[in-house]
Amino acid sequence: MTSVLVYAIYAMVAALYVHALVDCIRTPAAHVRMLPKIGWLVIMVLLPILGAIAWRNLGKRSAPVEARPSTA
Repeated sequence: MTSVLVYAIYAMVAALYVHALVDCIRTPAAHVRMLPKIGWLVIMVLLPILGAIAWRNLGKRSAPVEARPSTA
């Protein structure tokens, strides 16, 4: 039973890592903060879990909220 839980945790970590790598590659350079994209990719390769979390929290600029037309 314990090994199933360990494999589930490994699968979640692998999914997070792959998602972060693909997201970094597909994100336009204008939406990247703090480092160039190649810097983020190097960090994610050297420190997979921490790099993926850092990319999610620090590296990608959130999409701007589009201005809504006023109804007043």
